[in-house]
Amino acid sequence: MGKPMRSRRYKIARKIQETANTLSVFLVSEDAAALESFRAGQHLAVEVPGVGDRNYVLSAFSAQPRTYRLTIVHGDPSAGSDGAVAYWTKQATKGDVLEARGPEGGFHLPAELTRPVVVLSKDIGEAAVTPIAEELAVRAAHHHAVFLHGTFNSATFALKGKLASLKADLPQASWKIWFSHPLRFDRPGRAYDLGGELDLGECLDFLPQEEFDAYVCGPDEFVARTEAALRGLGARCRNLFTQSMGVTIAPPVDVEPEGQLPPLAPQAVTFARSGKQGTWTVDNGTLLEFAESLGIKVPFSCRTGMCGTCAHKIVAGDVVKVRQTTARIGEHHQLLCSTVPVSALTVEL
Repeated sequence: MGKPMRSRRYKIARKIQETANTLSVFLVSEDAAALESFRAGQHLAVEVPGVGDRNYVLSAFSAQPRTYRLTIVHGDPSAGSDGAVAYWTKQATKGDVLEARGPEGGFHLPAELTRPVVVLSKDIGEAAVTPIAEELAVRAAHHHAVFLHGTFNSATFALKGKLASLKADLPQASWKIWFSHPLRFDRPGRAYDLGGELDLGECLDFLPQEEFDAYVCGPDEFVARTEAALRGLGARCRNLFTQSMGVTIAPPVDVEPEGQLPPLAPQAVTFARSGKQGTWTVDNGTLLEFAESLGIKVPFSCRTGMCGTCAHKIVAGDVVKVRQTTARIGEHHQLLCSTVPVSALTVEL
């Protein structure tokens, strides 16, 4: 597989808001020629207009890619602290043409998988974790792998829907998620596994007992701290690969703190088309989670109120939002991933 260094022109095919502080941009070749194949974890060096080169990990893997996806995390774009952030959040639109080099970089899986793989990531590091998991699912679905990821909460876990779907494709992999600032409806055991920061010194039991290869990606300070801890393990960590992805960014203002919610009492909820009903309580989480607990298959993508996939019509009753959302929805519709009932409710689902 080649690693082209020449510059190439790409066109923005789509831009989507993954969470309040994360967006993804999909690129296609301007001349409609085939895209170069790449290894999961590699990046494009994009010439950001008016700013210069910035490296962005390709956040989705395909052996024969038709698009390249870049996932960009940002704080408050109005602060204007980074010209690249301002470009992606305020200026970049469908049809814009960009120049970039790559895909390139040495942060990727080896040609031969001979040892367990351990991937440790934080925040924007998930942009590299997703393609690595996707490549493993294609190349060696039963390979022993461990994924450890930390972020603020569900509102900043941009690619959680995709990672959740990959669990079934990697039956020999184990996953642990840390939320440092869980929201009220981020339930342990469902939305995340452990509270606080991902600290390798406190989770050595999750690592393989035999020699393994480690991949660490995320904010600079996280990578440096985790690298030092892994090197302290000696020969048990056979090979160590790192990808520093900038400074730690605080969660956006609109996800901290949570808005005030009214007292929440148990409510009768009916899903009309499915013919299923039950009594919702706070322990059931959002309406999306409640529907899933009743065996209803609900289409979703982001689970954070950004995409609109889980919007359904409320036939009767009232709901309240548990997080800020940006998806556009139809009249009398609500996002099931971001609402809970405050009265008896009937949903057209």
